[in-house]
Parts: sequence; C-alpha cells; structure tokens
Amino acid sequence: MKNLFSFLLCLFVAVVLAYQISGRGGIFVLFLLGGALLFSLAMLIISVKSVRTELSLSSGIVNKGEGFTAHLDVNKSTLLPTSFIEVTFASTPNIGIKDEGMTYKFICSKPYGETLDVELDAQLCGLGEVFVEKIVLCDYLGLFRKKLNKLPEKCTIKILPRIPDTGSQTEVIRSASDNVVFDDSDEESDEISLVLTGVPGYEHRDYVPGDPLKRINWKLSSKKDQLMVRLDEKVSSSSQVMRLDLVLPEKPERRHYEISDNIIEASLALLSMLVMSGYESEFNFCLDGAWIMQQVSDEQTLIQLQDMLGGISPYKDSEREPDHEINLKGKAMMCLTSCTADTSGKFAALCESLNGSVIVARDSGLTAVRPDMWMVSKEFEFTKLS
Repeated sequence: MKNLFSFLLCLFVAVVLAYQISGRGGIFVLFLLGGALLFSLAMLIISVKSVRTELSLSSGIVNKGEGFTAHLDVNKSTLLPTSFIEVTFASTPNIGIKDEGMTYKFICSKPYGETLDVELDAQLCGLGEVFVEKIVLCDYLGLFRKKLNKLPEKCTIKILPRIPDTGSQTEVIRSASDNVVFDDSDEESDEISLVLTGVPGYEHRDYVPGDPLKRINWKLSSKKDQLMVRLDEKVSSSSQVMRLDLVLPEKPERRHYEISDNIIEASLALLSMLVMSGYESEFNFCLDGAWIMQQVSDEQTLIQLQDMLGGISPYKDSEREPDHEINLKGKAMMCLTSCTADTSGKFAALCESLNGSVIVARDSGLTAVRPDMWMVSKEFEFTKLS
C-alpha cells in the first residue's frame, strides 16, 4: 500500500509538472513512469513462469547441538534477472535458525539460477523437518505480488539424542530390576532342601563394591539390613521391559518438543545405567507408524537404539498402543511418557491400561496419581513420587 501511494504521488507530481511548468517535461516523466510500470510487471510475469525451486539439506543426520545448512536452489529458464523473490522458511520446533528471521528477500541475477544457504541449529533430538512456507515474487516497484503455487518438497533430518552419563542411581535401578532377573523367594542355600526335594538353594555373601547389581537379592538384603549377592553363575534370560510414549498434542509447541527430548534422553540414560549394571533391557517404541522392539544388552546395541531414536517423532493417538504383546511372562514394564498437564486425559488413559511403572518429566506439570510413578529432571535424576 505504501509503494502504491508513492507511485500515485509520482504520477500526480508529473501531471502538475506538465500543466504548470513544462508540458514536455511532465509528459516525459509520465512516459518513464508508465514504461517502468510495464517493464516491472512484464519481468514479474516472466519470473513467475520461469522460476523453479528445490530444497535440500547439507546432511540427513546430525548430533543434537550441531549446525547444518538448508540449500534452496533457485533455477530459472532465462538469462534475465528475476523480480524480487521473498522466501519464508519454517521448521519443526526442534530446529532453530541462526539468523534473526526466517524470511529472505533477494534477486536471482546469475544465469539460470543460484543457491540460497540458510544456517540452522539442531536443538532438540528426534525427527526434524525443514520446509518452505511460502514464496512470493514482487515486481521492482513493489506494486504487484504473486505467490508461487508449487513449493519445494520438505526435507527431514535425524537429530541424534545424547546418551547422558548419570552414574549409578541405585533406587531406580532396583525398581527396574524387580522381578526381572532372579526370584528373591529363594533366599538362602539349604542343603536339606536339596536332599529332600531335589531343588537346589542359592548361596549368598556380603556385597562387595564392583559386584553386578543384578546379583543382589533385594528381599534378603532388606531382611538382613545389608546388601547380599547370590553366588550362582546362572543368569536368567529375562530382561527389563521398557516402553516409550511420545504424545502428539493438538497444537505442538516448543515446550512439547522439550519434554519429548528430555524423555528420550532419559530413556537412554536409564538404559545406560542398566547396561553398566549388567542388565539386559527390551525397549519398545513406535517409528514410522510401526512398533519396534530393540534388545539393549551392551554399548553397541545402545548406540544402535540412539541412531533409531534420532528419527522418532511424536505418536498419533492410533499409534500409542503397542501392536504386539510386551508384558510377556508377567514382567513389569516401565513406561517413559511425554504426557503433560495439557494432555492429562491421554495420561489418565495410559495409566488405566498400563501394568507397570510410569516415568514423566519434571516439567510436565503432572503430579503423583499412582504409587509406581517416577519423575526425571533435566539433569536426568530419577525421583520416585509419593
């Protein structure tokens, strides 16, 4: 509107010049303004018909906290410079832009096109998307604007989560190992039972720093008020069952992605603690609409899971319930969820169907609604709620 007003003002001045000062000079100015208008409009029409765009990223996978570049290739079928091209970029909330804004305005003057580079930051883990929200061509005088109907296809990037080093948190490891490896009902070795029943008992000794936590007999330890470890060499093939629940809110915002980021890395922190303690874990999550079970038993399998979680995104409601049985052989499950106070209805439904413990983010705004509920902070400290 401002440009139109300025152009009309120029026309008015040219008319006044023609009538009051110099007819020839005024007509000449009017001719120049009219020629400029026609030329500007013609270049806009040519640009709309000749400009084609394509979006790409410098990498398909990055670590959280790293930068990457979005390349917008602007191609044209003529040697003529284009009109002004105004490009507005957009991305999912887990990606940030290094510049002040997401809109760029330029003229493509090089023969057959050039490339616009936009520096981006991978701020939160999970699948990220970068796309062009709109492309508007504007004539040189700023009087006419035309949107390009055909926009480039969006690009996705996997942002790898970190595996936090939190040390050993005995309370949460003990909770995770309950009813998983050994049956603590077999408390002590009993030679008489071997003779009479043929069922061997188990020998125990005091815990020594460095002993695998999976061999601690928690039930016997609580009775004797000191840690006791089993001496048998047989290790059960059972493993801790874990489940990741990433909720898709109606209006996803930055805060929801921050909660998901916290829960994803908390999952890896807990798995890392279990691996260091000698436990195996069965981790269940939904990726691309299909539920996947990843067995985590060592550092290599943990890194494989880290790579897969780099491509994860919040689940739709239809994807939140696992499509396979994960409570096998009566094993209790730990579910890490990104539910918040904003999605309390979905959290309530999860609690009703879940047989096991629930872990939520401290910033979720949720309070204890069941006895087996845990909270994890941004520093990945696990605290049981009461």
